[in-house]
Amino acid sequence: MVAFAQLAVVGRGSNTSVYVIAIFTMCESTKQRICIKFSFKIGKTATETYQLLQQAYGEDAVGCTQVFDWFRRFNEGRTSVGSDPHSGRPSTSRNEEIIAKVRTVVHNNRILTVREIADDCATFA
Repeated sequence: MVAFAQLAVVGRGSNTSVYVIAIFTMCESTKQRICIKFSFKIGKTATETYQLLQQAYGEDAVGCTQVFDWFRRFNEGRTSVGSDPHSGRPSTSRNEEIIAKVRTVVHNNRILTVREIADDCATFA
């Protein structure tokens, strides 16, 4: 959430709401995995669980394939509902140098979108 707070202050354009939705979706996904794990533990089937998630979350429910995939993982002995680590670049490159660069870019042009700020700061890295 700290990274979002930084972006919300920097990005006062219309793109800011995209980050709110992305973080909210991430949290909802974890909550739904907890629900899937609970359903698995009480003996519900993946199909029943998917239907319950559809009823509870509507359009925001995870997909059927994801429900079946998590059921398989729990059946194989997985206990964590967290996301698996991903390879590649770290999820954040936040440090004092980047923060200073973002502040400078925003100070010079306050009508930039979050994407434009990211592009401008990437050229500094």
